[in-house]
Amino acid sequence: MMGQYITNAFELYVLKKKSPLLDVNMARLLERFFGKRKLADIRYDPYLQTLAYRVVNIEKSKELNWAILDYASLVCKKQKPDCSNCLIATKCRFVNEI
Repeated sequence: MMGQYITNAFELYVLKKKSPLLDVNMARLLERFFGKRKLADIRYDPYLQTLAYRVVNIEKSKELNWAILDYASLVCKKQKPDCSNCLIATKCRFVNEI
């Protein structure tokens, strides 16, 4: 049995579907920008799941997935996020709360 991330990656790369590569990094960025999830486990949180699918529902879904994952690891880091150099900080809920 495949997990959700692997299933979504298969859909994205092989089946060419607009599926999110939702991991803790993407979840962190989405939550900081749009608002917190409802459940502890990102795999079962309906808010976060729906949000992730809506965000990557564009023509270049694969590229956007990569961009979000890269941005989360380079700028929107778990420890010491670089909010001063963030391109979306002016609309980010996390920045406005700290």
